[in-house]
This record gives sequence, C-alpha cells and structure tokens, in this order.
Amino acid sequence: MATKAKNALVSAFLRLIDREDFDKITVTSLVEECSISRQTFYYHFDDIESMLKWAFENETRLIVRNNSSLKWSETAAGYVDFMRKYDTLMRKAADSKSLIMIYQYLYNSFYTYIESYISKKQGEKAIEKEETKFFIAYTASAFCGLVILELQKKESDYENLYNKIISSFKVLEK
Repeated sequence: MATKAKNALVSAFLRLIDREDFDKITVTSLVEECSISRQTFYYHFDDIESMLKWAFENETRLIVRNNSSLKWSETAAGYVDFMRKYDTLMRKAADSKSLIMIYQYLYNSFYTYIESYISKKQGEKAIEKEETKFFIAYTASAFCGLVILELQKKESDYENLYNKIISSFKVLEK
C-alpha cells in the first residue's frame, strides 16, 4: 500500500509538471492533484525533494532488478524509458533552482545502474576496485552532462543518446 501511495504522488507530480513551473509545485497543489490528505503525503515523505529522490531511486531499482541481460545494448533500453518519463521534470528543473538536486539524483541513479551492470558482468569484486569506482563515477558524470546538453535542445532525443552510449560501451561487451 505504501508503494502505491508513493507512486500515486509521483504520478500526480508528473501531471503537475506538465502544467506548472518546477518551483511552483507545492505540497498543497500535489495533494489536491492526487486527492489525498497532507497527512498522507507527510507520512510517506518529508518534502517534495525527498519524494523525487525516492522516485529516482525506485525507478533505478526497478530497472536494475528487471535487467538480466549482460549486453549493454539490451540493458540501456530501460534507462531510455526512464529518461523519457522524467524528461519534462528534468527540463523544468534545469530552469529552476532545483537543477543541482535533479543532477544529483540522476548521477546517483546512473551510478547505481552502471555499478549493477558491471557487477553482473564481472562480479562483485570488480566494483570494489578503485579504478572501477572511478570509471563508474566518471561515466555517471559524463552521462549527466550529456543529459543536461540534451535538455537544452527544444526536444530531447534520448534514442540518439542511447545509441551513442551503446557505441561507447562496446568495450564492456568483449
């Protein structure tokens, strides 16, 4: 039940973000959109920021859990869907004071995703190595930078970004 309520709140936020500026969405407007009480919101989250953090972490967990492939080209498709789902949110956050917050959530999400992929591909020991941790951090940072560049365009082309990432990760599939 808790996950259902949390998902309903995130879905309501995504509906609101289509109509409002990022910084204009309040807990009041969110609970009205979702038809729940403020008490229910605060039972699950401290604030909108903690709700969005949970949303990114939850989406990442789902992508990682549902991914059994060892081929990068097959695993990244779920991540492209994630990017499309949150495109408007990220686009509007880029024009708000919340850009750094969203960047951090995206970085953590992609870091977890890459770490999981490497762990499946090369084993748990591989992700304990300093050079692997650096590679994961570097890749997550680069990915976030590419997403920010993508958000500056009129329309994001995550499919193209996905294809470029696949090309650059061919080295992992050997």
